[in-house]
Amino acid sequence: MNRIYIIILFLAAFATSAAAQPRQTPENRERWKSELRNYKHDFITRELDLSREQQSKFFPLYDQMEDSIERINTDTRELEKRIDDNTTDIETEAAARALFEQKSREGEVELKYFDSFKTILTPRQLLKLKNTERQFMRRLMHHNRRMQSAKQ
Repeated sequence: MNRIYIIILFLAAFATSAAAQPRQTPENRERWKSELRNYKHDFITRELDLSREQQSKFFPLYDQMEDSIERINTDTRELEKRIDDNTTDIETEAAARALFEQKSREGEVELKYFDSFKTILTPRQLLKLKNTERQFMRRLMHHNRRMQSAKQ
């Protein structure tokens, strides 16, 4: 679940750097997301030593899982943004509950896909997947820090 916080931090850093860039368009953002996803696929493929057959079966499911988790995060953030001084206590509490339930909803999505993943990946690859995701995020954050340092 820390992965989600790291992703949010990375996206916030991206948004900050994107604000400094001239004319960021939805097309540019989608291209960036696609490039990031491809880089992540390459990283996971190398770290887990996936065969071509495993790649062709695994990544469509993995991307669906990631998209579902992203939707949960987006929905939760949108709900949080709607809370203001005019919101009732009941609505605010409901939003707070949604924030606290976010991690369990993400976990439910991951467990749902686990059963599909175990038909594609070996037990060792399954075990290594979570650590590989963390390594990917660490490298991404390290790269982002280097890029920010270079701009200053």
